[in-house]
Amino acid sequence: MTDREAEVRLRIMRAFADTGAPPALAPDDRAALDGLAARQVAALSGDPAAPVLMAHPFAAHRTGARVASAGRSPGEWWGNCAWDGLGIVAALGLVDARVSAQGVTLEVVGGAVRGDAVFHVLVPAAHWWDDIGFT
Repeated sequence: MTDREAEVRLRIMRAFADTGAPPALAPDDRAALDGLAARQVAALSGDPAAPVLMAHPFAAHRTGARVASAGRSPGEWWGNCAWDGLGIVAALGLVDARVSAQGVTLEVVGGAVRGDAVFHVLVPAAHWWDDIGFT
């Protein structure tokens, strides 16, 4: 990863953590963004005005996993799936949170997941990036 890619990645991750959404990026960030996509660090949307679709565990779309926590602003983040939702909990150090995805809700209380759930991915890990938005 180049220094420029690392700088853009850090800006993207900080924006997601602080606001729940990716940052606005300048046209001169495009080469770094393309490099991050080639390294599977970010998934791009195809929309030049809002190019970042995902930077795992975060997602710009609102169709996957919702993470809610009253203990930290903005209080809501999105991931592609429940697994990413739990990744957001870990990445942000959330002690109490609720992860809701595909009709399943997991509670994190005192830093521990409460309740039972089975996580099953239909796509083998070797093929996740064939269509990461689906996986």
